Amino acid sequence: MWKVVRSLWPLLVLGLLVNTAYSVMWPLTTIYLHNNLNLSLVISGLILAVYSGFNVLGGYLGGLLTDRFSVKWVGLGLLGGLVSDAIIGFFWNGRLAYPLVLVVFGLLTGGMLTLITALAAQLSQGSGRIFNVLYIFINLGLVVGTASIGILFHHSLQPIFFLLVLCYGGAMGLWVKYADRLKSPARAANTGKPVTRTRSKRLSLSVVQISLLLLSLTLMWLTYAQWMSNVSVYIQNQGLSIRLYSHLWVYNGILLIIVQSLMTKISRVKELPAQIVLGLGAIAGSFLLLSSVSGVVALFAAMPLLTLGEAIYVPGVPALINAYTVGNEGKYQGLVNAFSSLGKAVGPVFGGLVIGTSQAFSWLFLLCAAVNGLIVVTLMVGVVPNLKKAREPY
Repeated sequence: MWKVVRSLWPLLVLGLLVNTAYSVMWPLTTIYLHNNLNLSLVISGLILAVYSGFNVLGGYLGGLLTDRFSVKWVGLGLLGGLVSDAIIGFFWNGRLAYPLVLVVFGLLTGGMLTLITALAAQLSQGSGRIFNVLYIFINLGLVVGTASIGILFHHSLQPIFFLLVLCYGGAMGLWVKYADRLKSPARAANTGKPVTRTRSKRLSLSVVQISLLLLSLTLMWLTYAQWMSNVSVYIQNQGLSIRLYSHLWVYNGILLIIVQSLMTKISRVKELPAQIVLGLGAIAGSFLLLSSVSGVVALFAAMPLLTLGEAIYVPGVPALINAYTVGNEGKYQGLVNAFSSLGKAVGPVFGGLVIGTSQAFSWLFLLCAAVNGLIVVTLMVGVVPNLKKAREPY
């Protein structure tokens, strides 16, 4: 783990800064749209759907641009756009301006996060360890971002957008100085020479298997998005404060860092299928718990299950796809980000419709548990049995 940190720290810190900005924005979107701008949950969900739709587009375009053009200039363009968008949001964040700022934020963030994961894939030489270490830093950003909400947000978004300007400005400075260093392929630990990714142990995933893995991302994030949107309303409906919601995500981020630190030591390519299935099962368990028990204790008991599932499933899918394909890392990681963003786009609308129809959060949570269970069965039948064992490259 520390060898990866020493060699790739600029990429890791970049991931931390970009995700800090992302994590200080998304928990507030539903709350700000619904409570501060007085929009209904369905309208708020539709705005979030448009935002996430552009996030899907940004993720896909980011992958294509990373493969075809200079990564340094693509990154500069995306970060420059994010700085400009944050400055505009600082001054204009009303009913009309905020959704527009949010949509641009989604487009550019999707592209930037894809660029980061595509670079990780190019430098990984087929290993899943880099994804685990990158995910630790991304979740450090989650901790910092969500912890900042309770301090900075008091009915005004100006302090939030100021933090975004600082994060993106720092990320741009880092990128200008170190982007060229990240173009080189990862070096072998002993020889210092580039590692060659041999085709003989790759290309084991069929189009159908890749499609099932990408679909699993969409459906999992569709359910996970309930925690990112409608659970905040669920908490307030129970008479609990928004500060508790912020604390839950800080708790989530700390647990993620602990679990991911362990995963960097034990994660291997041959175990990725089991890791993915176990993660989905844990996420399903968190929703089952929420559907049957309410209150603060239930929330803090369900969060570790969600965290465990997220920590082992989310980095597992891109690592598995990267391990069983060769070349076009931007394309594949762009698809990973795009399908993930699609689930996040549909999730809030889906949740709002289920709540509006059933008038009960418990039905939404049960349905989310069932969806994750269905994904497990599908992957167990359609993907896991046909995978050949791949060796760790280093």
